[in-house]
Amino acid sequence: MKDKKSAERVTISLEAGLLEQFDRFLEEKGYGNRSEGIRDAVRQLLAQNRVEANESAPCVGCVTYVYDHHERQLSSRLMEAQHHHHEIPAATLHLHIDKDNCLEATVLRGSVAEVRHVANRITSQTGVRNGQLHIIPVDAGD
Repeated sequence: MKDKKSAERVTISLEAGLLEQFDRFLEEKGYGNRSEGIRDAVRQLLAQNRVEANESAPCVGCVTYVYDHHERQLSSRLMEAQHHHHEIPAATLHLHIDKDNCLEATVLRGSVAEVRHVANRITSQTGVRNGQLHIIPVDAGD
């Protein structure tokens, strides 16, 4: 059995245009070589698959949302949505964008289903203009 830390050499074939795009991407992102970029892409694909395949998997998530701070009772409703599931939210960052808009980023932790549920409760509030959830699995992902 191979050690999990040892690397195995593989060969792949890519169309010329796809390889050119990938090389530009690697350069823009500052990757040292193609192998580092391929490893990150594979990790990302596998992490996404784990999140989609198992709603009970442990994860952390960050829900970011922009809202109108003039919306009546919205701050209270947002706080209530988080307090109702007090074990899921871990931290919130608040930023004043302009005279009408605020951005909040709330870190959530729990199962994929729990994190999605709380994020949906937050982003579905009247006055929340836009919201996005990013989920990262915290299991080993062997």
